Amino acid sequence: MFEQYVTSIVLSVIGLGTLGVLTLGIAAYRKLKPVYEARFSIEQRNRIGQLAGDAYAWAERNYAGVGAEKFHEAVKYLTVKLGQVGISIKPEEVEAAVQKSWEEFNPNKIKSA
Repeated sequence: MFEQYVTSIVLSVIGLGTLGVLTLGIAAYRKLKPVYEARFSIEQRNRIGQLAGDAYAWAERNYAGVGAEKFHEAVKYLTVKLGQVGISIKPEEVEAAVQKSWEEFNPNKIKSA
């Protein structure tokens, strides 16, 4: 009879300990998930910027002096490269990244408002 009480108490303590560990794990996950997602977003943005610079340089070399066609070719190049590395962003963001790269390479050609 005494063994039944001890077994019940031990199982209850194990159950409560497991519940406590799960609760702490969930709390830690909820705290760390936004930090991880923000870091991934920053790294992803940096990667997009690097690839946009590559796209601009590629288009500049292959379509020098062509204008709008050069921009569209750089956008296509960047879209393909982002797909290869598994990054999916909106077409407007792709165009914005190429535009930013153009502005970084041509600071004297930026039109002021």
